[in-house]
Amino acid sequence: MTEVLEARRAYKDARDEAKDLVDRARARLGLSIQQARDDGQSQTSVMKALKLSREQVRAFEQAYRDWLRDHGQQQP
Repeated sequence: MTEVLEARRAYKDARDEAKDLVDRARARLGLSIQQARDDGQSQTSVMKALKLSREQVRAFEQAYRDWLRDHGQQQP
């Protein structure tokens, strides 16, 4: 039974690490989108370049803002 519990713990740890990687990458994309917008790119041009909807672009930008809120202004 010990092996089962250890395997489960390893599985949970791997899921947590993967989620952290995805969250960080999502926030980085949001940051890049925000920087492009700050440099004068329109939301439409960003949408077309990434082949995303307006809602998806906004979700990435929000992910960056959420990251900053949750990580004390630490960059992703």
